[in-house]
Amino acid sequence: MVTKTVTIKERVPAALLRPCPGKWRKAGGPATTEDFIVRGDVNGTGLDTCAAQVAKIAAWDKG
Repeated sequence: MVTKTVTIKERVPAALLRPCPGKWRKAGGPATTEDFIVRGDVNGTGLDTCAAQVAKIAAWDKG
């Protein structure tokens, strides 16, 4: 009798591997107070997206 052991490594789902949003940039830098507000909103949304992505990966890893 011959027994062959095969290790199957699960992969992280492709939907959880998408890159995080890039940094907000405006040519010439912020010109108005509104630009600072928009930058904060965009950066905050990007951080929320990445945090949700990491939480989903952790939940997937737990099974």
